[in-house]
Amino acid sequence: MDVAGISEWAVLKGIDIVGSGDFTHPKWLAELRRKLETTGNGFFSHGTGGTNFILSAEVSNIFEHKGETKKIHTVLLAPSFEIAEQINDGLAKFGDLSSDGRPILSNSASETVEIATSFSREVMVIPAHIWTPWFSLFGSKSGFDSIEECYGDMSGRITALETGLSCYDSETEVLTGEGWKKIGTVKLSDSVCTIDPTTSKIEYQRPISVFRYPYKGKMYRLKTKRVDILVTPNHNLFYSPCDFRNPKPYSLREARDLFGKSKRFKKDGIWQGNETRQFVLPSIKIKHGSRHYSGYRTAPKKRLAIGPWLKFFGFWLAEGWTTRGKNGDYNVCVCNSKRRLLLEMKGILTNLGYNAYINGDNLRVRDFQLFNYLRQFGNSREKHVPIEIKSLSKGLLQIMFDYYIKGDGHRYGRTNKGLSATTISERLRDDLQEIALKMGMSAYYKLGYKKGTPFRSPGRLGKTYLQSADSWIIFFIRRNQPIILPSTIKKYHYTEAWKNYDGEVFCVSVPNRVIYVRRNGVPLWCGNSDPAMNWRVSALDKYALVSNSDAHSPEKLGREANVFDFGDGELSYGAIADAIKNKDPSRFKFTYEFYPEEGKYHWDGHRSCGVSFNPMESSTHKNICPVCGRPLTLGVLHRVEALADRPDGFVPKGAIPFKKIVPLQEIIAASLGKTTVSIPVRENYGLLVRAFGNEFAVLDANPDAIKAKAGARIAEAIKRVQDGTVCITPGYDGVFGKVGIFEEKKAKIKGAQSVLSSFDKP
Repeated sequence: MDVAGISEWAVLKGIDIVGSGDFTHPKWLAELRRKLETTGNGFFSHGTGGTNFILSAEVSNIFEHKGETKKIHTVLLAPSFEIAEQINDGLAKFGDLSSDGRPILSNSASETVEIATSFSREVMVIPAHIWTPWFSLFGSKSGFDSIEECYGDMSGRITALETGLSCYDSETEVLTGEGWKKIGTVKLSDSVCTIDPTTSKIEYQRPISVFRYPYKGKMYRLKTKRVDILVTPNHNLFYSPCDFRNPKPYSLREARDLFGKSKRFKKDGIWQGNETRQFVLPSIKIKHGSRHYSGYRTAPKKRLAIGPWLKFFGFWLAEGWTTRGKNGDYNVCVCNSKRRLLLEMKGILTNLGYNAYINGDNLRVRDFQLFNYLRQFGNSREKHVPIEIKSLSKGLLQIMFDYYIKGDGHRYGRTNKGLSATTISERLRDDLQEIALKMGMSAYYKLGYKKGTPFRSPGRLGKTYLQSADSWIIFFIRRNQPIILPSTIKKYHYTEAWKNYDGEVFCVSVPNRVIYVRRNGVPLWCGNSDPAMNWRVSALDKYALVSNSDAHSPEKLGREANVFDFGDGELSYGAIADAIKNKDPSRFKFTYEFYPEEGKYHWDGHRSCGVSFNPMESSTHKNICPVCGRPLTLGVLHRVEALADRPDGFVPKGAIPFKKIVPLQEIIAASLGKTTVSIPVRENYGLLVRAFGNEFAVLDANPDAIKAKAGARIAEAIKRVQDGTVCITPGYDGVFGKVGIFEEKKAKIKGAQSVLSSFDKP
C-alpha cells in the first residue's frame, strides 16, 4: 500500500481518482509530499499516466456525551498539503497522530468538524460508514439518533454521508379511483387500488409517497399470456410458491429472488362496494314545448329500481346510442337482431315508467331526462361506466355486466365458457377491466382491428366500411392465479429475462404495499419497490450518500466507488466537492456498492454462539441470544429499522442511484473453485483486465464477449452477478457475509438464513 502500489492497482481497477488515506500521520504525509506532484486543481499525480490522488484521512473520536461514551469515525478531505498540515496541527492537541493511520482523538466529533473547516471551507467532512454498530454516527453501540445530536452547531458543515452499505418502467399503469393512469402521472392526491395481503380485500388508499428517478441497468422482464411486468431487480412481487399440495399464502418477495423459479401470482380480489335498491336519475330543467311559453320546467329526480336499471344500462352500453335532430327531436335508441332481447328491454323500460317502441331491430324511447343522462355515454368512442356504478357491490355489477355481455359479448371455446367483448372506446375497455376485478375475475385486452381496417356490415346487403377507430378485444378470465413454471416458459416461448434499461423508473408507496398495475393491457397485483436503506430515513434526504472502499491492500481498492461525469467541464477537487454538496445528478451519476449483506454487522447475532437473526427474529427473542442469554449485537439493518420514518419502497427526490458489484477476483475464484490468490485466478484476472481495459469495464461487459476471452464458466458467473441471481448469507457480529454465485440452495448457518440480492440501481 505505497503510493506506487495504490496507483498501479487503481489503473487496473478503472479508478481515476483515489483518496490518499492517513494524511494525519506525519511520516505518511511526508511520503505523499515526496512521491506526489500537485496538478494545480486540488489533485496530486504519481508520474505520467498514473492515478490522481485526493488528500484524505479518517479519524476516530472517542468522547463523553451526556454520560455516555460515543465513538465516531470521520473522513476528512483536504484541497492542499498546506491545509492538511494545518488540520494536523489542530488535531494533534487531542491525540497522538503518529500512533496510527486512523488516530484516536479525545475531542468530540463536532469539535473535529470545527477544527478541520476553520482552515478552509473547501475541506470536506464526511461521517464514515454511518450504520455500523461500532464507531459510527448511527451505530447501535455508541452512536447518535440524529446528525444534529452528534454535531450540534457544526451540522450545517456536513454535506455528505458515507454509507458503507425498489420500481416500474414508464409503460406501467396503476388503477386509481379515476381509472387507469400511467404510473409516472400518479399524484399524492389520487386514490390507488390496493389489496389487503391478509384478507384479499380490495381497498382504495392514498399514496404515502410517489417517486421517479433515472435508472440504467438490468430490469426483470416477465411476459406470458397472463403476466406482463418490467421492474427493477429489487422490486417486490406479490406471489405464492407453487406448492400444489399445501398452498401457501401470498407474500412480497423481490423479483431477483424469483427469477427462474416456479411461482404463482394473483389477479383477483374481494370487493364489497355499495349496496343500494335504487338508481337516482338526476333532475333536469327542460324547455317548454309550447310556442306560447319559452321558459323551463324542472323534471325532478327519478328513482328507479336498481336491478332493472342496471339490466337496461348494461344492454344499452353495448348496443345503444342517443340521437338529436336539428328540429329538436331526441331519442334513446337500442339495436339488436335478437327480438326476445328487445322485448325484454321494452318490458323493463315499461316497468320503469317509460314508453318504448320497437321497429324491426330497433327500440326507441323518447324521454328528455333519460336522453340527457345517457348522451354523456352515447358516443361510441367515449362510452364509459360512471363511477357511481363502478362503486356498486359485486352482485349489482354482475347484473350490469351480464346484460352488457348479452348485447356485445362473445362466448368461445369447446365448453363455451370463454368470454370476450369488443369496443372502440378505450374508456369502456378500461372500465370493464376494473369491473371484472371487482366481480372476482380479471380481464386483459389486445388490439382487434386498427383504425382504417375495412370491414363488412352484417346482413344480406352488408356494405364495406372502414374502421373508424382502433377496436379492442377484452378477454375475461375466471381463473386468476396464473402459475409460472420454467417448463411452461420454455414450452410456450414466453419471456423471463434480464433486460438492459436506460430511462426513468417510477413507484407508488401505499399502506397495503400492493397495488393493481397493468402493462400492455395485462393486469396484476404487484408490490412496492425497496430502495436503499438510507432512503427510509427522511432526515438524510439533504445529504449526498457517498461510498468508499476501506482498502487494507491495493487489491481491495474499488470494492465501492463514486462515479462522476463532468463532460467537457473542469475536473478538480472543487468540482467534485460541489457535485457532492449539491447532489447534482448531472455530474454525480451513481455509486458502486458491495452487497450490504456482506458486511460484518448487517444482521443481529452472536458470533461465539453461532446465532444470526434478522431484526424481526431478534424482536421475537427480545434482542436476547437464545443460546447464552446475553444481549445480541444489533446490526445495521436493525438500526435502520429503529430510525426509519418511512416504509419500504420510498425514494426521496434527487436520490443518487447505485449499483451493486462483486469484486472480479472473487467472481473468477467462485467460477474456478479456487482461492482469490491462486495462480489460475490471477492469470484470468490479468487476461480480462488487459482485454477490456480495467476491472469495472469487465464487470459491465457483455457476457458473450467475456466468454470469448475467458470461457463459459466465468462468463456465466459475471452474468449472474449482473442479473442479481446470487445467494448471500448476511454477516453478523463481526462475521463477514458470503456471496454464493453458483450456490443453488441456501447456505446453512446456525440460526441464519441466506437471502438473494442483486445488481441494481433501485
